[in-house]
Amino acid sequence: MIAKWSRMGDYHASTNGKNQDALSCGENRKYTVISLADGVSACKGAKAGARIASDAITHLLLKKGDYFLEFDKKDIAGFTLSHILCELKRQTEKDQAELEEYSSTVASVLFDKEKQRLLYFNLGDGAILAAGNGCCRFLAMPADSFWGCPVTTTRGASQEVDTKVMDVDGLDSVIICSDGAWKQMVDQNRLKPEVSVMLQRGNYDELQTFLSDGDCFDDTSFITMDLNRGGRQA
Repeated sequence: MIAKWSRMGDYHASTNGKNQDALSCGENRKYTVISLADGVSACKGAKAGARIASDAITHLLLKKGDYFLEFDKKDIAGFTLSHILCELKRQTEKDQAELEEYSSTVASVLFDKEKQRLLYFNLGDGAILAAGNGCCRFLAMPADSFWGCPVTTTRGASQEVDTKVMDVDGLDSVIICSDGAWKQMVDQNRLKPEVSVMLQRGNYDELQTFLSDGDCFDDTSFITMDLNRGGRQA
């Protein structure tokens, strides 16, 4: 089962802006993919850029999963970002706009249902978590943004990607969170106990309520995949 939720932050609501988070998912006989991209607020094409990035990585991994699961980290990062940039450039040519105006973070998880393997990909300040074996942990941490958050249009962005192919090993679910979501889910760099319980139990309605009741200055989104059900969409 795939569950997803997104809410516009108070800042964009107050400025008559748009929710600049974009969520995508896809499934075929062998694979399920979930993705989330967060557009850079200062960019004019942030929403479009996030949608393009999220859809592009979902379609790419779903179609070429056999190849990507055998690639090393460098090739996964390089090929994926090249594909996303190609799709972004097509849009900029139509709009006669600068590529940087379509910048976003992007994160994705590919689940190999036959061989019970995962591929995760994270660029930017989003986070990927996994629940199972009686605990909940981060698979991919948010990037250190001290010198600026790396995004799809950052020069040398492939070197900033956190990606890995791994066995499922008893994991029950994975969840991708935008920075507006995971920042509410942690306290002093540790996952809040009540959030950990929600994720372990798959109580995503409770998680949605928890996030809705919190500080929603930024756009807040998550997308999650139940591995025990093959990641199938509800």
